[in-house]
Amino acid sequence: MIDVLLSASVPLPERDRHYFETADVLAIREAIKALVEIVLPIGRITCGGHPAITPLLAFFVREAGLDRNHLTIFQSRFFEHVLPKENAEFQDVRIIDAVGGDREQSLLAMRVAMIESRAFAAAVFIGGMEGVSAEAELFAQLRRGVAMLPIASTGAAAADIFREAAFPAEFASELTYTTLFRRHLLPH
Repeated sequence: MIDVLLSASVPLPERDRHYFETADVLAIREAIKALVEIVLPIGRITCGGHPAITPLLAFFVREAGLDRNHLTIFQSRFFEHVLPKENAEFQDVRIIDAVGGDREQSLLAMRVAMIESRAFAAAVFIGGMEGVSAEAELFAQLRRGVAMLPIASTGAAAADIFREAAFPAEFASELTYTTLFRRHLLPH
């Protein structure tokens, strides 16, 4: 069974405009759909819950008739009052205790728990804002040598991560995400 970490979000216009203006929302949606279709039949996706991404994951899992037990969602208790209702569709939702009233420390605790939760074969970064960048940096520190796939064609933070290191050019140009994920995530 392949384990993949997903770090994704849809940038919001009221936050850092750089992420919002460079994001391709349709590409974000299509990349997440392809990841679900490629990974869940044979593996597991673990991600931090996000108000735009969790509903997409729930929809794609239902639409494809896939096993929702192959998806793990991490949340911080700090955000307990605003968790997406779609969390109820998944059985493996892990709520990590908040660190006092500190938003950033609570997010860090959740991210460390998430990244250390499995022996991931790869991490996939789609769209996103500063949280996706933070997760990429933390993943690189905690999981040295594990494949990272910043899908730059989705824009936003994923494109920034792509530009920061030497990644295959197809991460920026390949728009057939099922092909891309088959090539880079499935055993050959």
